Amino acid sequence: MMSQAMKTETPNWHELARSFHEPARLSITSALCEAPDGLGFQELKAICNLTDGNLNRHLNVLHEASCVHVHKQGRGRASRTRVVLTDGGRDEFLNYLEVLERVLHHAKDAMQPVEEPAWIPNSLPVSLL
Repeated sequence: MMSQAMKTETPNWHELARSFHEPARLSITSALCEAPDGLGFQELKAICNLTDGNLNRHLNVLHEASCVHVHKQGRGRASRTRVVLTDGGRDEFLNYLEVLERVLHHAKDAMQPVEEPAWIPNSLPVSLL
């Protein structure tokens, strides 16, 4: 049985930023939060347990959303890539975490047992089934 609060409260999962709401991008952004000077491509790849292609694809999404800046130096095998979370990306990620927290609290509250009204019997006689 739904409580009155659940019927009137609008779920807010639609507010979750899609640029972060994917396990790989969540891990990339979380790792970058702990590294204010950024992380090297290989280091980030190892931390997030991603392949080169997967990491590139997710970094492109985050870059297009202006959440990360990718610094590339050199060419070929001697090239070095460093990824840094932008100030805007940090702000957006904090907002994402706040929305996610509300969504999770709403779901947790919704799963709490609801007491049945006293007038509803726990079971019906077999003759009424």
